[in-house]
Amino acid sequence: MENGFNIWSFNGKLQYRILKDHFFQRKRKEIAKNLKKYSKKYEAEDQDVSMLLSEQDREKRKMLKDEWERWVNDWKRWHEEEEAKRQRLRDGEASDEEEEYLAREVEVEELLDVSEEVLSFDLDQE
Repeated sequence: MENGFNIWSFNGKLQYRILKDHFFQRKRKEIAKNLKKYSKKYEAEDQDVSMLLSEQDREKRKMLKDEWERWVNDWKRWHEEEEAKRQRLRDGEASDEEEEYLAREVEVEELLDVSEEVLSFDLDQE
């Protein structure tokens, strides 16, 4: 088995070929022997990163929720401020609730133009 690495150019020419005896083979036994120690170390690091990301996600969600609540409160305040205008537009009816008014659908047909054209047909065609 060949150990090492090759570096190629974009057009497929071999630029470097570096052969290494025991390419990372020396540490293989050491890593296998200390695998539990390494796994505990990296699991702890992964957990720390995961906790940090979870905390950042929670903060972001809380910020978005707070922003949404501010927007809803602003809209409710504006809606209450505009209530008098809406009532005036409805001829004094305070009908902000959908159940309090009747919706009617009215269709209007209007004839725009009528034109007559006389067409002649010749039935004796062969």
